[in-house]
Amino acid sequence: MTRPPFLRRHPAATWGTGLALLVASIAGCTRAYYRKSADREVNRLISEKAADPRWAVAPPAVQAPADSRLFDPGDPDHPPMPQDDPESHKLMERVDGKRGPAAWRKSAGDIPSTSDAWMATLPRDKAGNVMLNLRSAVQIALKNSRDFQTEREDLYLSALDVTFERFRFDAQFSLGSAGTYTTKGAIQAGKGAPRQASAITDGSVRWLSAGGGELIAGLANTLVWDFNGSTITSASSLLNFSLVQPLLRLGGRARVLEHLTESERRLLANVRQTEQFQHGYYIRITAGRSAGEGPSRGGAVGASGLGLIAGTPSGTIGAPRADGLMGLLEEQQRITNLEGNVARLRESLDQLEAAFDAGRIPSRLQVDQARQALYSGQSSMLSTLAAYQTRLDSYKMDLGLPPGLPVLVKDPLLDSLALTDKTTTEISRLLSDELEIVRNREAITDKEQLRTHLHSVLELEAPFRRQLTQMGADLAKARRNLPERQRQLVRLQRRKDLATLSIEPGRFETSKLAIKVKLLEQRLPAMEKDVHGAFAALRAYGNDISTLELEPARAKLSELASGLSGLLLALSLDQTAARLETLTLPLVDLTPESALGIAQDNRLDWMNARARLVDSWRQVGFNANALMSSVNLTANGSMGSIKNDWTRMDGRNGSLKFGLQFDSPLTRLIERNDYREALINYQRARRSLTEFEDRVQFSLRNTLRIVELSQLNFELRRDAVQIAISQVDLARLRLDEPPRPGAPAQFGATTARDLVSALSDLLGAQNDFLSVWVSYQVIRMLLDFEIGTMRLDRDGEWVDPGTITEGAIRNRLARLATVAAATPKQLTAQRLNQ
Repeated sequence: MTRPPFLRRHPAATWGTGLALLVASIAGCTRAYYRKSADREVNRLISEKAADPRWAVAPPAVQAPADSRLFDPGDPDHPPMPQDDPESHKLMERVDGKRGPAAWRKSAGDIPSTSDAWMATLPRDKAGNVMLNLRSAVQIALKNSRDFQTEREDLYLSALDVTFERFRFDAQFSLGSAGTYTTKGAIQAGKGAPRQASAITDGSVRWLSAGGGELIAGLANTLVWDFNGSTITSASSLLNFSLVQPLLRLGGRARVLEHLTESERRLLANVRQTEQFQHGYYIRITAGRSAGEGPSRGGAVGASGLGLIAGTPSGTIGAPRADGLMGLLEEQQRITNLEGNVARLRESLDQLEAAFDAGRIPSRLQVDQARQALYSGQSSMLSTLAAYQTRLDSYKMDLGLPPGLPVLVKDPLLDSLALTDKTTTEISRLLSDELEIVRNREAITDKEQLRTHLHSVLELEAPFRRQLTQMGADLAKARRNLPERQRQLVRLQRRKDLATLSIEPGRFETSKLAIKVKLLEQRLPAMEKDVHGAFAALRAYGNDISTLELEPARAKLSELASGLSGLLLALSLDQTAARLETLTLPLVDLTPESALGIAQDNRLDWMNARARLVDSWRQVGFNANALMSSVNLTANGSMGSIKNDWTRMDGRNGSLKFGLQFDSPLTRLIERNDYREALINYQRARRSLTEFEDRVQFSLRNTLRIVELSQLNFELRRDAVQIAISQVDLARLRLDEPPRPGAPAQFGATTARDLVSALSDLLGAQNDFLSVWVSYQVIRMLLDFEIGTMRLDRDGEWVDPGTITEGAIRNRLARLATVAAATPKQLTAQRLNQ
């Protein structure tokens, strides 16, 4: 038998092509090819769904960059074996007496170490500390946070599911080959045992239509060689097809397109959820609040954000406590306040010591009471510092940083809340140290040593005067802020709840504010005069010290330095009072109804919640389809080659068959149960949506209550600090009163205790005022998030809207819509820099 004409004409090309196809089929493509192909498809899909600038999420980087701690320096497609447990590793080398593969038997020395190059990209100061502020902390977290990277991967996987569902409706090709060689022994075959070889090549294409029709077309080619005759015995081809079109059960677009539609809608929801999670993650890093849910590969998405409900879980009213970076900054300011309190206690102790030495206090009990308060303050400061370091280590881990990494937390956010000036505290410490040495008879044994320490005290005159200049600047700022402060007080006067709280509107009289500032301005020249006189007396003392005996000289210097310490305490109190009047709160004025309307239009999770209800509704029809009878239209056909030539197809060697299949719905128990479950799930989804809406409304109403509470509480706490300052001032003035003739021991029995108590009240009032201010900033951020208008810039930092009123929000959204309409499609995947 002769070869077919095609094989006779092109034998080399035929065998070469067949061999190439066989090798390519066996080898396939590389791992990197498939990985990059998946990345390209996922990026394209996410860019499609992120076309709206309200959720303009960039495709996620599932492979961490080189400047991230999460970066893997190994080959992504052939990752090296990581460090193994030694005993467990023995079971990879040999298990049950069987040797493991060579790739499993690498030693620990063959494992590459993790790269530390990411540490060189961290922002550092000259001392090598990593600088953490509101901007850098967010940027570091976005690169190094394990939690955020997991959310990126969930979004990626969600898009990967869509590629599969789209693939189901693509033309799917397959190609395979099989070869056999057959020979038989003499007993089975008799004389002339046959030796045959065959090669079968089978290719097909499968296509699924949106209506459920499934078409399969194939081409099979068979070649048989008989080596006894050294010729091709047969060469044939067969072209066939099969079509099944469901007409009722398992057919129709509502059934067939369900999984594709579900995956596409879930990806859209996850893109929105990623945007909202990034907003929530910013709040988590800056304020320590829950970021809510992120994207989910399977199941429902869209209920996130409720973890950010303001207030306590029970719904009681209270300003949220700041954690995160703002909590650390608040704790730093509390430590500063505590340091200032300790400094004031030392100043008070110095004055009491001087009064006791002068015989104005009959018993040392009051001195010891002040000293005990000082020790308690110092002990509290040590405990607070240790707690702060622990809190800082925990925060570093939340950012994805190792807890041992040295960092410096510093941000200008709370600079205006530094009611206690650190420079004043430092001057106080230096002055107290000098006083302690001067009073120590063992440390000072001659007047030259006194003169040395006098010069040290005189060196404080320059920083003293700088603080007086700073005091003037603080008063000037308070004067500039008077109009805004007065507008805030007018708004508070109009509050309807003042009568319920038994607060007289006159408490917020604007004229009183101007009087406070004016009194402080009048005190500044007197303070400057007193400071000038104190240092003049010290210089005069330096001229007269040679005429005094050692002990009188020591007592004189101690008295003068104690007087200077009292002046410093007075300056510190006036600075606190002045800075207190410079602080204002950004305006927030929204009704619950307007806030709910804005949230309904703009919250991404609310959009997802509505879409989730429709997804549940579709399941009713999807499962109802399975209850129907099966009626399928079928068609089958084939056509083979003729004359032993596999390239010559002829319709005469073919067949065509049409059919109709019917299956009555007699057994539909499983399908019935699924249908009934879908109906119940739909009703549950309806209830879930109403619950979601109620929870959003509850959260917004609670948030706005806290806003109103904080606005009023801010002024009350401000007044509490002013009252505490007055109490300290009154107690301090008792120490400065000149002795009455014939009554050197003039101090009352409670003078020291009153002063210590007043200082303690001042510290508590300062901390309460600080908490209200920080909590108000947090609640503004939460409100911006909860009404769905929060925006982040390209660096992932919150774009502070400033005033939050219905008109301001509508204008902001209108500007965003205008920018979005003008943005080219190719740029919509980039985050808008509002």
